[in-house]
Amino acid sequence: MTTLNKTSALALAALIVGAVATPVLAGDSYGFDSDYYLARLHYAGVNAIAADDYSGETLRATVTLDGKTVFEFFDKNTLQPVGPRL
Repeated sequence: MTTLNKTSALALAALIVGAVATPVLAGDSYGFDSDYYLARLHYAGVNAIAADDYSGETLRATVTLDGKTVFEFFDKNTLQPVGPRL
């Protein structure tokens, strides 16, 4: 096998491994776009620094509030607060 063929085979193997690993590393939950929800929360005036898929129609946001970092829960569709602040 020539050096070019070996390099091509290694590149192809790396591409295949990367394609298989990408969905695992892509995010919290299938179809959840944390950047999208983070932008929506900022637009709604919430000082969120992270957004995570919580369950069903609820998302959990890490929010800076009065100098502290807290979790707040929001409805994914309306961004209305859900439940108590933790």
